[in-house]
Amino acid sequence: MRKKGEPRKDDDVFGDLGRTIEEHFKKGVDKAEKLFENSKHADDKLFSYFKAFIDDKGVASVTPSSRFMVDRVLKAMDVRGVKTIIEYGAAGGVMTRRILDEMPQDARLIAVELNDHLYEDLTKIKDSRLIPVHGDVRDVEKIAGRHGAASVDVIVSGIPFAFLSSRGRHELLKSTHDLLKPGGRFVAYQVTTHLIGLLEEYFRKVKTQFEIRNIPPHFVFTAYK
Repeated sequence: MRKKGEPRKDDDVFGDLGRTIEEHFKKGVDKAEKLFENSKHADDKLFSYFKAFIDDKGVASVTPSSRFMVDRVLKAMDVRGVKTIIEYGAAGGVMTRRILDEMPQDARLIAVELNDHLYEDLTKIKDSRLIPVHGDVRDVEKIAGRHGAASVDVIVSGIPFAFLSSRGRHELLKSTHDLLKPGGRFVAYQVTTHLIGLLEEYFRKVKTQFEIRNIPPHFVFTAYK
């Protein structure tokens, strides 16, 4: 317990902020879902993305990541000199495209997406270094094995871990840790702070950042093996 007058730890501050964001976010989604039911703009790209979020809770965000979010995540990933990257929940490819722009020409990116419509968008990206996979990230070890990726430099994730069961979170984080090379990093961007404690169980060091210039604002966690 924190003593009176003792400075609050960063984890305490981030935890409070995460709970506040989560509470307001859930209320906003409930209201937006009702508005969407009567929307005349169902064919617009933004509304299509929102529909994917409503229909499939595996989609992490209501809108595609902002350029500020993407920049922060790319900086955390540090893809200079990497050979293999795996992306969890690539969605329509907003983050994917920037990763391809930044990573070396001899590297490869295995991008995993479960949602049918978002995966279709992902396949439209024409880059020989990209390996789009229509599948579940919980099968990541099998997916990596099929593509000869016994060890990986960086894994980045946009999937909402909060929607996984407790066992599912642990199993995925263990698989993630096992796939990474020594010194590799796992970068996850999330609406809540649920992952902080879990990441500390599996990784030697965890760094937390916050990006407010996104809808909704996200935390960016960088975990080092």
